[in-house]
Amino acid sequence: MVGITLFIAGFFAFPSSHVFFTFLQRYIFPGLNYVDRFAISTRFVSALQALGASLVGLKVVFTSTDIMLHRQPILTLYAYFGLSYFYYDVVVMFIGTYLEEKQEDPQRDLYYIWTKFFKKKKLIVFHHLLLPLVGFPAITIWRKQKGDFFLACVYLNEMSTPFLSFKAVLETFEMRKSILYVTNGVLLATMFLCCRVLVYPYMYWCYARYANIPFLHTPFKIPLFCNSFCLLLFSVQLYWFLIIVRGVFRFFKPSPKLQQKPVSNVNGENGFHYKSD
Repeated sequence: MVGITLFIAGFFAFPSSHVFFTFLQRYIFPGLNYVDRFAISTRFVSALQALGASLVGLKVVFTSTDIMLHRQPILTLYAYFGLSYFYYDVVVMFIGTYLEEKQEDPQRDLYYIWTKFFKKKKLIVFHHLLLPLVGFPAITIWRKQKGDFFLACVYLNEMSTPFLSFKAVLETFEMRKSILYVTNGVLLATMFLCCRVLVYPYMYWCYARYANIPFLHTPFKIPLFCNSFCLLLFSVQLYWFLIIVRGVFRFFKPSPKLQQKPVSNVNGENGFHYKSD
């Protein structure tokens, strides 16, 4: 019953926060049009959700006394609350794309907009639709009430998201060449590397110490499902990290073609953007 209540709370909390902040921006940023306010609100809610997941993850990581057996119900409770976010985010991303496309050309039809949206953001769409179908049962059922510490480490993936959201907001205000933008980019890359890439080898290292086995033997001592789940998440995070690194190189060393002709090369996977100035 508590789980259902939390799911319903999340179902209303995320869209309500988006609507409220979009309205509030009329007074905070009166010069912005509705499309930009809508996009900023999407990033704001994303950062809020990430902050909640990160705080839960940090609390469990730093207070676990046994990485396999110490139970902390807050992890599962937050999973119920945050479950609806993934589906909310897919819907709100599509609405944002629809508004942008209609602003650019009011004659564009729904099929054209959906095709463009899916082509640009197919990876994040699959991530948001499939992760609840696999991750939620893994959190609540399949792990058999073990490994809260490792689940909390996965929650720490979200620690880079506020920097990603802030990056998109700065781009909205055309601040790509500001010191703030560069500083945020460095912090984003650092947090992403630590919390979304290196955290997976770290979990294996922690288990190796816990079980008193060599690090390289760890994959052979844990269930296949755990290995598969970690490999899937690690592969996706590594792919996105390479996109970030490529964006950093482009920022500091733009190619001659990009200097000659302004273009927009937008990679929608997880919201990473690069546009020439």
